[in-house]
Amino acid sequence: MKMRLITGLALLLSAQAGFAQDGFMTGTGTVHIDPDTNAVYSAALAGYGVPREGRFSLTWQPVQSVKGITALTSADGRLFAANLQGDWLTGTPAADTFQWKAVGKTVALKALAAMSGKFYAVDTASEILEGIAGTNGVSWKKRGSPGPVTALAQLHGKLYATVGNALMEGTVTAKKITWRPAGEAPRFISLTGNGRELYGVNSGDSLWTGVPGPQGITWRQIGRKNDITWKVAARQLAVLHHTLYAADGQDVLHKGSHKTMNDLTARALAIRKNGRTAVIAGIDVCGFNASLGAAVKEAIFKSRNIPPSAILLNASHTHFAPVTQTWITWGDFYHFPDSSYLDKVVKAGIIRAIETALDNLSPSRLYFTRGATQIGHNRRAGANAAQPYDNVVDVLKITDTQDKTRSVLFLTGCHPVFRNAGEESFTLGANYPSIARKLVEQRTGTDNAVFIQGCGGDINPRSSDHRQTGAELAADVLHVLDSGLQRIEGDISFFMDTVNIPVQPWSADSVLRFKAANEGKPGDIEAEKNVRWANLMLQRYKDHQVENILPEYVQTINIGNWKFVGISREAVTEYGKGIRGIWPDKLVSVAGYCNDVASYLPAAWHIRAGVYEGFGSFFWYGQPGLPPLDVYEQVIEAVRQKNR
Repeated sequence: MKMRLITGLALLLSAQAGFAQDGFMTGTGTVHIDPDTNAVYSAALAGYGVPREGRFSLTWQPVQSVKGITALTSADGRLFAANLQGDWLTGTPAADTFQWKAVGKTVALKALAAMSGKFYAVDTASEILEGIAGTNGVSWKKRGSPGPVTALAQLHGKLYATVGNALMEGTVTAKKITWRPAGEAPRFISLTGNGRELYGVNSGDSLWTGVPGPQGITWRQIGRKNDITWKVAARQLAVLHHTLYAADGQDVLHKGSHKTMNDLTARALAIRKNGRTAVIAGIDVCGFNASLGAAVKEAIFKSRNIPPSAILLNASHTHFAPVTQTWITWGDFYHFPDSSYLDKVVKAGIIRAIETALDNLSPSRLYFTRGATQIGHNRRAGANAAQPYDNVVDVLKITDTQDKTRSVLFLTGCHPVFRNAGEESFTLGANYPSIARKLVEQRTGTDNAVFIQGCGGDINPRSSDHRQTGAELAADVLHVLDSGLQRIEGDISFFMDTVNIPVQPWSADSVLRFKAANEGKPGDIEAEKNVRWANLMLQRYKDHQVENILPEYVQTINIGNWKFVGISREAVTEYGKGIRGIWPDKLVSVAGYCNDVASYLPAAWHIRAGVYEGFGSFFWYGQPGLPPLDVYEQVIEAVRQKNR
């Protein structure tokens, strides 16, 4: 009996080894990339330049009523506070709330911090106090003052205080506290630190973060009271166990969290045959710079020896994910992504999804089919009577060797947007791709369905309800999933090419005139963007860094008789049909938003009409100039010539 089991196992392993050489091996991996409070407390949402005040994910959840708090901090796993009655309070975490206890008295305080076993406070006369908590409260001694202090915190063994619009850094010794200017601050009423950064809230109910350094501090806004998802007036801040807390002006303690659908993911499909592996990853971000893609691919090459040209990264382009690329011409809070979120969540998540897919390879069969959808429409139809819309839905069905469905990859081109209003406007989410993925998974009994964004640069959903759009797309995918299937067979190959699109940058004099024409228009979002673009270009001229090309990356992955072409930038709808037309008798799928989302990729009519895709978007993206009228023909011809 034992010998028969061993023999059977050996035959099974031998069969799998033979299939691995002769057939495809596939694996999938999914990693959630929603921000959590361990990495970032609030995130600016990408995709829209409006409202001017910004969109942020932070919302406040009431924890409990706490009367009259005037100062708040954390230490030793507890919250500490002073109230209007002069009580010294300790709050011990208990489930989702705190058990508060008055442990003595204190003088009236308006700010509080804890450092090195001691408490530091600001009294009503703006005097800095130092004390140690005892059984009867805190015994304070005066340590001087840098001025009329409004907020106090500690970070990296230093005290930080705001005096008007100045941030002061205090070095504490036994004899005195030595203060020095550490930069400007947005007139905070409360400060706190989390061991990495300072966080402050001002009387205008906006939240900021910054890291002091030798050159001062640069503050970045990460939240604001919008009366929709942030309704409270935060007056005292504290961080405990990686969670941001705020006491408001209505005697309520709140806990900060992200307003989110919890459906942002990085999903990877790995396909291997005859020792060659290709990876296609769909990521729920608005876009990313080429540097992020390069870092991910380098990490996978080092750990798994898979060439960068074999790894394709595609952004779903949801307009409700945190900022993950540089947008220098947008509002200040959009200029750079949060480095903790980008590196520790997004980059790490993509890498983990790919490695999970590679670790779960098993014998598979691949089938291709194509359908159509009507979820979108050309949003610039008024500028083009033809109203172009490439409405194909390409579907890759992955089964086991018995043709049982294991996963589905599907592609179409359409912006994941809806009305930028109300609660949904401030809620993190993957939009319609998430709805479609879930429905496809439910109907097929699978997991790890992968959505790939096509050439949807000028295509918007017909419905303003992303749930309806997702349901319609899922129905279109399921409609063709078992009809017209074509078996994919053959070897794997992959290529990465660059098409250098020439541009004519504006002269420095033209930029100066453009800047002058847009200055002095506070509140005008377009004018403010134009001034920021002009300043960016003038700095590039000063640094001799004005580029005269737009690099367009074209990646081709051949999986047997299926050709997958991924192009960078926000490619408009014509590029999908145009590239497929190069190989009319082959199975070809085309995706935009791959490997680098640095600008739009328009066609001639967008440029002639001066619509957003062919004019204004290049200022928003901080590009040096517009592409030539024949940009479409140049890209198509370059792909044709390479014939990958």
